[in-house]
Amino acid sequence: MRYKVTIAYDGANYAGFQSQINALAIQDIIENALERIFGKKIRIVMSSRTDAGVHAKGQVFHFDADKEKEDYKLKFSMNSLLPKDIHVIKVEKVSDKFHARYSVKKKTYEYLINIGEYDVFLNGYAYQCFYKLDVDLMKKGAEMFLGEHDFSSFNTSSLKEYPNQVRNITEFSITRKKDLLKIRVTSSGFLRNMVRIMVGTLIDLGRGLKTLDDIQDMLEHPNKTTRRYNADPNGLYLVKIFY
Repeated sequence: MRYKVTIAYDGANYAGFQSQINALAIQDIIENALERIFGKKIRIVMSSRTDAGVHAKGQVFHFDADKEKEDYKLKFSMNSLLPKDIHVIKVEKVSDKFHARYSVKKKTYEYLINIGEYDVFLNGYAYQCFYKLDVDLMKKGAEMFLGEHDFSSFNTSSLKEYPNQVRNITEFSITRKKDLLKIRVTSSGFLRNMVRIMVGTLIDLGRGLKTLDDIQDMLEHPNKTTRRYNADPNGLYLVKIFY
């Protein structure tokens, strides 16, 4: 029996989603809960490996088990064992052809930036920007990322591991509500730190440290040695996985 699970979590207290040596990861917490429920070790397969400090509103994973449980009962059992900063939103039985990673059609991330007074209630949940930003210019920069490009200049995945770093971005928007900026990005695939580096580039653009021509040059002449700013992880949210 294969189960698809959608969860939300606050990543502040974890070293990322994927299990690591000598560090507490969200995967470990979930697998421990499933082991208690099913009475045996369960390995989960995640749709996306979020980094330390990154949050999720719609992370997805799947796992296989030899016992069938009703969806709502399994959801209740998992939530009763998980800490308050990890919550199961939905449990579904799926075909064994479903794969949390390889069946993905596209993903949406959001990044939050506080451009007003330092907000203690956003600490750990948005990038607290102390610089004045030209938001209109940042919107123009965001439009340049739309479409298919080689994003080698905007990620930390090695070319040896991912020789093809062409990706297609179908949505890249910046909206403002009072002093909070929300950057929303959708693509069929992302590379390591890709969203954070694109956001960091737009922050540099808004500060006057980069120009639109600089972004164009990074897109037209992709390389791994370009100076780039990787925005803090705590403003990043994995919002939705589309299958």
